[in-house]
Amino acid sequence: LIRRLHQTLPLVRQWVEDTLVSHREQAVPVDHEKYLRLAHVFPAALLKKTGVVTVTEAPPFPPLSRMGLPELARFEAMPITGVTYKDIFFVRRGQRTESLYFHEIVHVVQWDHLGVDRFLMAYGAGLMQFGYHRSPLEAMAYAMQDDFDRANLPEDLMGGIQQQTEAIWKGVAALF
Repeated sequence: LIRRLHQTLPLVRQWVEDTLVSHREQAVPVDHEKYLRLAHVFPAALLKKTGVVTVTEAPPFPPLSRMGLPELARFEAMPITGVTYKDIFFVRRGQRTESLYFHEIVHVVQWDHLGVDRFLMAYGAGLMQFGYHRSPLEAMAYAMQDDFDRANLPEDLMGGIQQQTEAIWKGVAALF
């Protein structure tokens, strides 16, 4: 299964690139949203480069089952409110909250720290091993989102995200 995940990587990478190209003009920089708490916890440059696309339907998700990973088909049908690809995230209209934006920006930092291939491998391995909510990259983003909601973030948020992301990668790297 891990070997097939690795073999499918070029297809998923291309799907991500195609999705971003087709939606890039719709992306609005997060710093235009005027979420004051985000501006206090994330660097201004990150909020300026991170884009958000508001969608009326489900956010785009790769057709993993058609790409050779039928074991991940259940994730294609999950009712998600947001999803991140590199430095752009998609949010369902009516679900746009500062808390959800925080969660998705954590993923932007994860993507940036790991790079596309390592992020996709770590995320895919996490889904396969633990399911969605217990997948390490998701569990980390949800835990930090809870801390954000309770105004209980660490002083070095960016360093913490990068350090935890690297630890997650080290935990799955041997699989590949």
